[in-house]
Amino acid sequence: MVVKVCLDAGHYGKYNCSPANSNYYESDMVWKLHLYLKEQLEMYGINVITTRDDQKNDRELYERGLSSKGCNLFISLHSNAVGSSVNEKIDYPVSYVLLNGKSDDIGLKLAKVVEKVIGTKQPGKIANRRGNNGEYYGVLRGANAVGAPAIILEHSFHTNSEITNWLLKDGNLKKLAQAEAECIASHYGLKKIEGDSPGSDNNDKEEAKFKPYLVEVTINNLNIRTGPGTNYNTNGKYTGKGAFTIIEEAKGTGASKWGLLKSYSDRKDGWISLDYTKRI
Repeated sequence: MVVKVCLDAGHYGKYNCSPANSNYYESDMVWKLHLYLKEQLEMYGINVITTRDDQKNDRELYERGLSSKGCNLFISLHSNAVGSSVNEKIDYPVSYVLLNGKSDDIGLKLAKVVEKVIGTKQPGKIANRRGNNGEYYGVLRGANAVGAPAIILEHSFHTNSEITNWLLKDGNLKKLAQAEAECIASHYGLKKIEGDSPGSDNNDKEEAKFKPYLVEVTINNLNIRTGPGTNYNTNGKYTGKGAFTIIEEAKGTGASKWGLLKSYSDRKDGWISLDYTKRI
């Protein structure tokens, strides 16, 4: 079974500055976390889509939920708040789950993972909320409309100074992403794709050693080519800036190194120059 997950970075731009530390914005944290989580999930062979291609882009809540059509799971990543001032007493992680109970199991598992990794004093839990049109939260209402089990995962509270300072460290976000991906993969009975298969040749072994990674495009117009070099025909053009997964590298003319985009893995004809990217 191919598992498909839709990740939603809960806020765009610069949103929800912590009263405990002015360097913390919820939007910045969830953007980083969803990219780390995407990379980790793909190591288990999970097909990952995201609701935004750029942190600056705003999309309507319900529409973002609808993006999960055909997915096994929709996760909207957040950090929580108690009012607008510092509160050092509350730090529990919580998964807001669907009213129909379809996401209770994975929601509780992930809340417990966040509890363990961060080391919160209060236990992780699940909750739900009913509105006038069923699900109170727009992203959950949208995901539920297309039949996707969905959760809003709150990574404790950014009104707590200890939690805020913990979430500001990229190394800690990577720990969260690794643990959450492992939890999701285990939920669906998946194992990490790694190592050599019996009877593989040297080329297969080299490919097995290569670990996919994320890059951020640094220019507004970037050609996608059918092979690794400017001597190959263009296969499209990416306009704007965003993050992509590179699954293979090659040297070619016109640039020191080229990368194959994951979205072209079935045809291997979607190459971009890595000179115009920055590794995340």
